[in-house]
Amino acid sequence: MHISMFEVHEEEKPKFQLIFLKDDEDQSVEVVEVEKIDFTEVEKHLDQGESVFITNKQKKKSKPNLISKKESYTEVLYFSHV
Repeated sequence: MHISMFEVHEEEKPKFQLIFLKDDEDQSVEVVEVEKIDFTEVEKHLDQGESVFITNKQKKKSKPNLISKKESYTEVLYFSHV
């Protein structure tokens, strides 16, 4: 089975950030915000020798809060090859 899209089904869809680290002499970085992750696009970047980080973009809070032990941390997915 091949899954090419990832989507969260909730009232308010979170935005994802895709961070592409290019394999060029400048070590360029491209950041893209999406509601759906197209894994065929991610695979294309990996095939070009790039590294890919995927994370969710959290809403900004009006006041900074400390993270309690009960709260979960944001997960970051990192891919360096297929």
